[in-house]
Amino acid sequence: MIRTAKGNREGFLQVLQHMLIALCGYTIYLFVDGAKWHKGEEVRLFLQRHTRIHLEYLPPYQPALNRQENIWRQGKYEATHNVWFDSLETIYIRFKRKIDHWPKERIKHLCIIN
Repeated sequence: MIRTAKGNREGFLQVLQHMLIALCGYTIYLFVDGAKWHKGEEVRLFLQRHTRIHLEYLPPYQPALNRQENIWRQGKYEATHNVWFDSLETIYIRFKRKIDHWPKERIKHLCIIN
């Protein structure tokens, strides 16, 4: 998991750059929703320069196709349900600690990957 300062286009481009380094030698097919930060001139130019990354856009209003939503839903339930937090930082730390201890098989099951 990579953390960016903001959930915006700049942060998305940082994630793409991180993926290029972490997955060196692989072609990357990334499925994203239609958020405005997943599109735009900067993203288009980045993808032109880095042809190993291919973005595929999910149809609007189809959360069932976005399998990571299962991870967020379950993690949110386990880490934050009926708990008060004094800051977003505290929520992030608790959520990350929770999912970092999940076995890979659990993540595959939540994302419906065989």
